[in-house]
Amino acid sequence: MQFNRSTVTTLLMVALVALAGVGAVAMSTSAATTTLAGDGTDQVTGFTANASNDIETSIASDGTDFSTDGTETLYMNVTYDGEEYALTSDAVSSGTSASQTVNITNDQLAELPGDAGQNTTVTVHTWGENSTGDVTTAETNFNADITFADSYAVAEMDDSSADLTEPDVGVLSSSWASVSSLWSSSSDDPVDTHSFEQTVGVNGSDTTVTVTDKTTNGSDAFDNAIGDKESGDLIYGASAGVNGSPVLAFYQSADSDIVDTDTDTYAVYDANGNGEWTFHLGDDYSDASSVDVYVSSQSMDSVSDFSAEDRTSVLSQAGMGMTSALTTFGFGSFGAFNLFSLASIPIIGGMAVAFVIPAGRRRLGA
Repeated sequence: MQFNRSTVTTLLMVALVALAGVGAVAMSTSAATTTLAGDGTDQVTGFTANASNDIETSIASDGTDFSTDGTETLYMNVTYDGEEYALTSDAVSSGTSASQTVNITNDQLAELPGDAGQNTTVTVHTWGENSTGDVTTAETNFNADITFADSYAVAEMDDSSADLTEPDVGVLSSSWASVSSLWSSSSDDPVDTHSFEQTVGVNGSDTTVTVTDKTTNGSDAFDNAIGDKESGDLIYGASAGVNGSPVLAFYQSADSDIVDTDTDTYAVYDANGNGEWTFHLGDDYSDASSVDVYVSSQSMDSVSDFSAEDRTSVLSQAGMGMTSALTTFGFGSFGAFNLFSLASIPIIGGMAVAFVIPAGRRRLGA
């Protein structure tokens, strides 16, 4: 088969466009390394704590080379508001070198707090030590801006920001789950109840908000409140909310038979195995620039700021009727829900009795 000049030219142009497209795809999917110059202008963009991306900087010897000053190990850490969020160390690869690059993968900064699309300014500290732990290089400290992606935001719950309350074990709780969650499996002392609320900047429903737990005994509080669960199970012993209203909470992953993971708002506990809460914002928050996220180691019937109407709406979304609601939360939860709007309780003979309970709010111990 013979090709004329016009045909050959066309084929070459098509091939070049195809190759350019392949190159563009390769560039977009490759790992990103941000080199920090340490001059105060450093910026990490599109941060999502992705383990495939990292930050790096160069550490120089304090003499002709690392053998001369005796440096054997190089260190780099990242701090924010006086707290260390990442630390790495690297053995000197060549004593004759005058400098060496060290890096921290972005997933090591997964607990760094920040709003979607906004900067969190961190301090980077680098130094080198000899075999006895003496600092042998010049120590450097410089600031760098970590710009969070629009899809990613993190709030940090710690002992100063969380509401830690010693439970009053003399008060009868509305549910057995709430009573049993007061004790840690490792101690006879009751575990403090934990609650936390914070406003976080978001880019509408495109943003997933993570709440990290750095409280002293947060894992005990939430693990005992939640109890034994399997991935995808609904959580009732603890609660989560957005903008003052409760939302369905799942253990480790959402059940797509209960929520539409693309359009509904819900929370997941321990999705990454670190005892964190993850909030997935639905279509109701498509235009939001900020949201208030809330977590508690108490069941939602014990959270006074949740309305009976909102609590009942969550139960309805979960497909719970009156019988299952009373079984889960106990008969003391009558005033916490509009139970009459859920379903009637079947009794012997195929008949049913519907209880009409006035709507209202209930404070723990009221």
